[in-house]
Amino acid sequence: MEIYKTKNLFVAAYLMASGKVRFFGLQTLDKNTKLFTFTPFETSRTLEAEYFSGGSLPVKHIFAEYNTLKDLLFQRESNGEKYDRHTT
Repeated sequence: MEIYKTKNLFVAAYLMASGKVRFFGLQTLDKNTKLFTFTPFETSRTLEAEYFSGGSLPVKHIFAEYNTLKDLLFQRESNGEKYDRHTT
C-alpha cells in the first residue's frame, strides 16, 4: 500500500475536509519535522492538485480539520497512541 505524505498542514486539512481519504497518522522524521500520512495515495495526490488550483471545499470544514491537525501536532508524545481517523 502506497502512502501519501505531506508536511503541509493546509494541504492535510484540505484532504481531511474532503472526506475522500483516510488519515493514517503522523510520521516523525526528526524533532522538527512531522509528516501527515493519508491513503489512498492517488486520491490524495488528486486532492493536493485540487487544493493548489483553488479547490472549493466548505471553509468551515477545512478550519475544523486544520484545528484538529494542529492540536495533534502540538500534543506531547507520551503514551504512544496513534491517532486514527476514518473519513471515507
